[in-house]
Amino acid sequence: MFRIAIATPADIPQIRTLNMQVWPQTYTPILGEEQVAYMLEQFYTPESLQQQMESGQQYIICFDQRNEPVAFASYSPVEPATYKLNKIYILPGQQGRGVGKFVLDHIKTELKARNATRLILNVNIYNTNAIAFYERTGFKKFKEEDIDIGRGYFMNDYVLGIDL
Repeated sequence: MFRIAIATPADIPQIRTLNMQVWPQTYTPILGEEQVAYMLEQFYTPESLQQQMESGQQYIICFDQRNEPVAFASYSPVEPATYKLNKIYILPGQQGRGVGKFVLDHIKTELKARNATRLILNVNIYNTNAIAFYERTGFKKFKEEDIDIGRGYFMNDYVLGIDL
């Protein structure tokens, strides 16, 4: 039903296209237009995505049965047996269809093969839909963080984790 492909720098335009179909709609109601624009400029320019890939973030793209891209994610090691899910974004029209679970299951399988024992992630404390999804898939909150991202903006997050 779905297929995962490892993303390379050649896929950055596709990742950016997917991101622009998800990010503004998800985060503008939570963060406001100015902060969303700032964060997109900080984290989703071609140069920023290239740097993230070069620094060890593994990006993947999920395709549906028509071979259309419907989601992307990235993850990276943070400790010897712990990885961080840096991003997972599913097109709004594809949410609730099992894409997110498929992507997470793929990542968990990959990480177990690398002898990882834990997967952690940050989620905005006001992103109730994402929090509910993560909790349904077994993640548990274990702390809160306020991350200064510059220009007076903060990411107010829960940190969630799951044992693999």
